[in-house]
Amino acid sequence: MPISRSVKLINGLLVALLSLSVMSAHAGGHKGGHDGEYAGIHKSGLSNVEKIKLATAAAPNNVSDNALVLDADNSVLREGDNGWVCMVGTPPSYENPMCVDAPWQRWLDAFMNQKPYKNESNSIGVSYMLVGDIPVDNDHPMNLDESKGTWVQEGPHLMILVPQALFGDLPRNPYEGGPYVMWEGSDFAHIMVPLEKTTPITYE
Repeated sequence: MPISRSVKLINGLLVALLSLSVMSAHAGGHKGGHDGEYAGIHKSGLSNVEKIKLATAAAPNNVSDNALVLDADNSVLREGDNGWVCMVGTPPSYENPMCVDAPWQRWLDAFMNQKPYKNESNSIGVSYMLVGDIPVDNDHPMNLDESKGTWVQEGPHLMILVPQALFGDLPRNPYEGGPYVMWEGSDFAHIMVPLEKTTPITYE
């Protein structure tokens, strides 16, 4: 995919991540296993080299080594040629870097611009978040009120896009163990695949 097209599609994600950071602030009293550091990188005032290292840590090397890497302001930190886009995450904590393929880029464009997302080609999309994520409501994609819904903060995980008819009997509860469905009932429903045990969020 041409870089200009990738940047345009991913622009929505970067603003969406900033919106999701509000969720993290709302849930700031939670206790989790992530301390805001990865591989010895202090995540404030990162150099471009550190940002690239963090963004590409979101996916395996065979994905991220040749991926386009974008900064939080949508500027290109490193060119790429394999169709994947890796993003450094939401400043100032940079807790949620991710690497996404082309179907996820289209999903993110629709999510940010509040457009209907239809998987018309029945394509399968993969997004890696091997560094972890900020807290989100598993029930409703735009909910910012942590007193409502089912809030979850995943550690390393994958996110899979498939036609929703294929969700089958996967759990809708993130705490049942194994893969589960996030945001069922919306255009943006997808499968979450935790790579560690999902621990319920607790609040002070």
